[in-house]
Amino acid sequence: MTADPTAVQSREDSAITDAPPLISNVLSFDVEEWFHAANLRIPPAQWEHCPSRLDRPIERILSLLAEHRTSATFFVLGWVAARSPAIVRQIQQAGHEIACHGNNHKLISALTPAAFRQDVRESKAILEDLTGEPVVGYRAPGYSISQNTIWALDILESLGFAYDSSIYPVRSPHARYGLNGVPHTPHRIRPQLWEYPLPTCRLLGRRIPAATGAYLRIWPEVVTRLAFRQSAARSTPVVVNIHPWELDPDQPRMPVPWWPAMLHYTNLNKTAPRLTRLLEAHEFDAIRDLLPDRRSRITAPMQRPKAEVESRIGGELNAAGACKPVKTSATPE
Repeated sequence: MTADPTAVQSREDSAITDAPPLISNVLSFDVEEWFHAANLRIPPAQWEHCPSRLDRPIERILSLLAEHRTSATFFVLGWVAARSPAIVRQIQQAGHEIACHGNNHKLISALTPAAFRQDVRESKAILEDLTGEPVVGYRAPGYSISQNTIWALDILESLGFAYDSSIYPVRSPHARYGLNGVPHTPHRIRPQLWEYPLPTCRLLGRRIPAATGAYLRIWPEVVTRLAFRQSAARSTPVVVNIHPWELDPDQPRMPVPWWPAMLHYTNLNKTAPRLTRLLEAHEFDAIRDLLPDRRSRITAPMQRPKAEVESRIGGELNAAGACKPVKTSATPE
């Protein structure tokens, strides 16, 4: 089932009815390795020495989606795609959308506009070379499109993206992401660029992030259910987002302070059961299938020389070595 984002109500809060309209929500996954998570503070120079653990959670996710006949959007990090191209092809062959998560998992706030353009262009090229299909969607690492990085939307539009899904329409407690005043419904944020905002819910008089990443794992499930009910009352989809490492409770435990450790490791064993219950209770689609003007915006991927393609793809992760954290601030992902 699909929903027409052009018909959603603009009011932030609508009365919750006993029989809200049936709509299709969005299920998405940010495909990155466990050691890419900002809260673990592992510097990029050590990533090549960290063992890859993507295969099993990806297989589990794909199995759940197949069981429930559900399509999803996978925002793949270019770094992962270049080193594990089989994972990208596996996702694509299962019928899911491949979208862009940037190349090196750098927050936009740490990049200049020129560096951001290069990062996204390189990642988009890797993914299109692997799939042979246009990549039309983007999500920023750490949801890092904020008031200070709003310029990134113009660059995404210029690179041919049809949509972004990076913005929380509420300021986060740590103020590292989120934009107050942005609609909570899918909307045109630029003339040729749609925004599919991440979900929130109103609880005890406050609007809070919900149903994604750490919020999905740590908040009681009643908060997630409330987010779905409130969004359904506005006839707008909930954009659920999960990281594959959140389905890997046996991943290495890094010696980080208690707060980032709590955000990263809490309830990892509950992610898969909660995802299963969401799949049983709700309809989901890939974002590309909900775009109201997808046919006019999706064009063929750029053709590149074979030598350039081969130089981008084919690296392998080194399973030996150790990863060590460095000091950074913690943020939910």
